[in-house]
Amino acid sequence: MFSFLFKKNSITKIARVMPKALIKAFDKQSSYSIDEVTDVFNNKFKYPHNIEYAYAMFCSQSSYEEQTQNLASSLSYSSLRLEVSKKCFSNWPRFNFDSLLMYSQGSGIGDGGGGDGGCGGD
Repeated sequence: MFSFLFKKNSITKIARVMPKALIKAFDKQSSYSIDEVTDVFNNKFKYPHNIEYAYAMFCSQSSYEEQTQNLASSLSYSSLRLEVSKKCFSNWPRFNFDSLLMYSQGSGIGDGGGGDGGCGGD
C-alpha cells in the first residue's frame, strides 16, 4: 500500500554508495558507461528512482545525452549535476569521480571533513 514511500533513492545515498561499488565492479575510471552504472545501480538499489542522477554523476555528458535523446521528459545533464552539487558539495559544480569517492568516504568538499556536512536527503 505504501510501497511508493520506499522507492526513493536520495542523491546523497547514491553519491555515498555508488563510487566504491563501481570501483569494485569495474575498477577505477574517470567515467563509466551507462550500462556499467545501470548494472551497479540495479545491484545496490531496489528501485530505479533517481537513476538519472547516477548517470549524471558517473557517466560522461555525451553518454548521458546519447542515452536520453529519445526521452522527452529527461532532465538535462547540467541540471542534474547542479542538483548533486547543491546536495553534496555546497554548490561546488566541478565535482568529478575522485571528489565523489572522497564524499563516499566521508571526507571532501562540502561535508566539513567528516559526517554528512548537512547534505540532506531530497
